[in-house]
Amino acid sequence: MTWLLILLCLALVISPLMWFKQSPHQQQVMELRRLATSLLLQVKLHRRPDAREDELRLETVCYRLPWSDADYRQHWVLQRYSERGWESHCDGWHWYLNQSSAAIHDALAQVTREMPESVTALVASDEGIGVIWSERGDADDVQKINQLLLLLRQKAEEICL
Repeated sequence: MTWLLILLCLALVISPLMWFKQSPHQQQVMELRRLATSLLLQVKLHRRPDAREDELRLETVCYRLPWSDADYRQHWVLQRYSERGWESHCDGWHWYLNQSSAAIHDALAQVTREMPESVTALVASDEGIGVIWSERGDADDVQKINQLLLLLRQKAEEICL
């Protein structure tokens, strides 16, 4: 009986410690974020891409590539899986808030075709150009996102020269 009481007490002491252990999904997300950071992508919590002005909750994750030119600024959102906004030239994607310059529409069409399905939006802001991503993928998806963002940033910055 004494041994049973000792085991029960040990279980009560050890069980809260098990809550600190990461799940396999949490470990995978941490690896994806480490890889993104090594590729110079910023990973930050972000509002939904189609959020209204009064919707301030940070519900999504943005993988962002900063502008290489500090003076370069664009503000637009190209998103899918939501009907808010207006039709774009990219099949299944909608503009929200603003529309990009027509000079990068061809690059945007290419990028949206090649983007992983789990990417829900492309976002351009003062900080850079990024994607809203569910992080349901693997390292290849992070590499692909990085390559496509580099291409899109290059095309966007060329029109400002």
